[in-house]
Amino acid sequence: MTAAVFALVGFGATPALAQAKPDKKAQDATSAEDYFKLGNEYFNAKLYDNAVEAYEKCVEKKKDYKEAWYNLGIAYAKLRKFKREISAYLKAVELDPRYAKALYNLAVAYEDNGQFEDALDTYKRVVEVTPTAVDALVNMGILRARLGDLKGAVAAYKKAIAKDANMPDAWFNLGIAYARLADKAKDAAAKNKLIADEKAAYEQAVQKNPKYYKGWYNLAIAYNKVGKLDKEIDAYEKAIGARADYPQALYNLAYAYEEKKDSAKAIEAWRKYVKVAEALPTEQQFVATAREELKRLIDAKAGN
Repeated sequence: MTAAVFALVGFGATPALAQAKPDKKAQDATSAEDYFKLGNEYFNAKLYDNAVEAYEKCVEKKKDYKEAWYNLGIAYAKLRKFKREISAYLKAVELDPRYAKALYNLAVAYEDNGQFEDALDTYKRVVEVTPTAVDALVNMGILRARLGDLKGAVAAYKKAIAKDANMPDAWFNLGIAYARLADKAKDAAAKNKLIADEKAAYEQAVQKNPKYYKGWYNLAIAYNKVGKLDKEIDAYEKAIGARADYPQALYNLAYAYEEKKDSAKAIEAWRKYVKVAEALPTEQQFVATAREELKRLIDAKAGN
């Protein structure tokens, strides 16, 4: 998951929104700073087209106003005009090559526009400018994994962890990279080592954030791979404790309890799953299976 873009740059108090466009003479008298403030006011009111117009007036007045170019990029992002967003950030970093926030948002915009190599190069620039930018390193890892460079992804996550070992997202994504490498491993010893590394990474993620339900879920799957059923069940329970309506965790938990031969808890988990998932279009195939399992377990219990 790519981290969110940085927010607007502010400029003191903002004026009230204009009710009508000023005439040409009034526009000529309006300063770049006034247009910048007005753009921020429009943006905060979610009037993004108006914000774009105000920021564009600002940079017409003052072409080297890097903050206005930066905010213009964010306004274009809200309108999903990624090419214009990119152009605005490029102008900001042309004016200030060490403008870290603009570089970061530029990298995200490149990703949104499918320019992945450009995004990678720009994340590298962010880290060069701001060595503590762990979000950029995590995003680099996610992007490298997306492009199939799993070893490069692992290296990026490890660099992020070296800078901030308390960042659960870095550990979580590291675990996913190890899992994918394990899936590709042909040597049994190498595969087992990668699964152990995967499990250890998820354990770190949930240690840093005990409410990290996706971390608990993936940790449960890692425990399943090594046949640790009780720990698998405990991890699913922790995932559900962090997010009670987590359908995938409830579904897998029910099967885990069946494997443990605990019919009562399996029935309870299936019932919870059906209640959560029956209204979700993406779960309908699994809901049908859950109802079949639930009926089978109840019938078997009644037969006893």
